[in-house]
Amino acid sequence: MMKYIWLVARTAPLCLMLAATVSAQNWRGRGDSTFVWSARIADGGTLTIKNIVGGITVTEASGDRVEVRAEKRMRGRGEASDIAFDVQESGSGATICTVYRGESACDEGGFNNTRFNVKFTIAMPRGLRLRASTGNGDLSVEKAGSEVELRTGNGGIHIGQTEGRVTAATGNGDLEVESAHGPVRATTGNGRVFVATSAGPVSASTGNGDIDVRMQSLSAGGDMNFVSGSGAVRITLPADFNGNVDASTGNGELRTDFEIRLIGRLDPQHMRGTIGTGGRTIRLQTGNGRLEIRKGS
Repeated sequence: MMKYIWLVARTAPLCLMLAATVSAQNWRGRGDSTFVWSARIADGGTLTIKNIVGGITVTEASGDRVEVRAEKRMRGRGEASDIAFDVQESGSGATICTVYRGESACDEGGFNNTRFNVKFTIAMPRGLRLRASTGNGDLSVEKAGSEVELRTGNGGIHIGQTEGRVTAATGNGDLEVESAHGPVRATTGNGRVFVATSAGPVSASTGNGDIDVRMQSLSAGGDMNFVSGSGAVRITLPADFNGNVDASTGNGELRTDFEIRLIGRLDPQHMRGTIGTGGRTIRLQTGNGRLEIRKGS
């Protein structure tokens, strides 16, 4: 029994060393101030970018290849060789993660005292899915990605024309989604939220800031939630919308272009009602601000 335990204790560190060696073999660009990567990914595949500190800008590619450019910017005594890039390619797509002094963003670990910034500039075909994240930095996507998922711990998010589902979240910063053509979920801890899509549903929330959501149509079922800790909430719905409304404000008023049949007693801070024949529920909530439900053309 004692011999068996001794063997496990000796082999476990060896396994960890082998795993680290295999991972390090995927690291590239350590000796360069700018890292460049290019490849073809089949339609429907996913490109994943995980940065530690720095912005990510994505635009539509002119051809069928993904082009990635990452520029290192050092501060203080940091060296460009402290940074590399973990590149993992598969039949379903590719993942590129920033590596700082041997720690990869692919591992979702915490990074302290980072004296650098990496700026990603990416061109990709529209037929691919995009997942991009950074611990601190702005994110921008324009005419790229069949589905888009973005996340930053601190920074603004701008998303231009997209074809499919959009999910975006920032801990602090304004969030804009323009000319979307599918469902949207947008969340910020502090900042304004603006969403315009030809085909909802949409859900949006902010800890502090206004929400302005505009939907031309609703392509799928499901309830929708719009919540601000402090700020106005304005929702534009298709003219033929049918559904239930649950609206509450700590200090403000409700304005609507739709005729709403009230359910229960009228409360100055909370209203429930039905538009048309009823159906899905839209919830509007703010701690301080006006609620508006507008009718689209």
